[in-house]
Amino acid sequence: MADRLPRLRSTLEHPFAAASTLIVGATVALGWSALSFASYQRVMSAPWLPGYQVGLRSVVEEGAMTLFFASVGLELSREAHARQRGHLRGSLPAVSGAVGGMLATAGLSLLLGLLLHSPALHRGWGVPIATDIAFTLGVLALAGPGVPNALRLFLLTLAVTDDVLSVVILSLTGVTHVRVVGLVLAAVVAAGAVRWGRRLPPAPTLVVLLVATWGSFAYARVDPALSGVVAGLLIRVASPASRRLERRVLRSSIGLVLPLFALVACGVSWTTLRPTGAGATIIAATVAIRLAGKTLGIAAGVAVAGACGLRRHPSITRPLVVGAGLLCAIGVTVPLLFAGALYPPSSSTYGAFTVGLLLASLLGAAAGLTVVRRATRTRGDA
Repeated sequence: MADRLPRLRSTLEHPFAAASTLIVGATVALGWSALSFASYQRVMSAPWLPGYQVGLRSVVEEGAMTLFFASVGLELSREAHARQRGHLRGSLPAVSGAVGGMLATAGLSLLLGLLLHSPALHRGWGVPIATDIAFTLGVLALAGPGVPNALRLFLLTLAVTDDVLSVVILSLTGVTHVRVVGLVLAAVVAAGAVRWGRRLPPAPTLVVLLVATWGSFAYARVDPALSGVVAGLLIRVASPASRRLERRVLRSSIGLVLPLFALVACGVSWTTLRPTGAGATIIAATVAIRLAGKTLGIAAGVAVAGACGLRRHPSITRPLVVGAGLLCAIGVTVPLLFAGALYPPSSSTYGAFTVGLLLASLLGAAAGLTVVRRATRTRGDA
């Protein structure tokens, strides 16, 4: 048993590990829901505690995913410490790209909703705007070791910005109602961590921050899993102990959280879907919106940043920006949070959005990988 632990650790730290565990979870979800969506939905929604309507889906999406977002925050903290003052300025092209991608997908959804006479697309303009960090980075790992580290950080920053702003939009549009007091509590926790947190060991500090920020986000009615990013960012990843903590959190999120997330997020009520009619329109339009909106919007956002003097890293060429845009068409979690707030999960409209998002994710992953691999190969030959 002791001999297997180092092997398991190295396996979970492999670049392909995240993509592999996600694919396993998604495959099980799609197969299970195809065989019996009723049993799938029953297991996902069954309450864990008497008197509380909290099922496996909620436990994973609102609880366990906090650990994954904490690993994202820790990586961003490490990169920020390594780059120091240049980090914020260097991340602005990715932030601008995220905003461009969100605006383009929302605009295309509204436009196609009018042109195709689809109230669901018009009402659901917020469904296609967000990117899944876990899926996107997991797929990027399949591109191989030739991918510049700057591209991974670019995608990481872009996807985090994307998710955070998407949740803000959810709140401002009335899909969720934010309690300002909760956000104030989160700000107080962050200020205390900046003031005193660096004097304490990183592991217990992270635990305290996760509990405190999660509670604050949950009370504020903001997706509590995103509190993990805040908690991770507040840990200064510079010492050997903090780097060991980052690796432990990463292994836990890849080995446990990501496959569970794919399992609860990717089930589809296939019987409610029809090959023609409104459902087919939603599926086809969602695929087009995700692929075209993310690619064009992110490229435009990065170009605007460049015109303002905010240059991207030299290793991130224009073809890599296009590849990154295609990879950002991968997204299920926050998009379905938006869809679920508008339509019941058992409805045909929700099912059509789910299938459209999954198809867009598959096509975006395949196209993005192709572009990134060719771009890195050309860069290597040069």
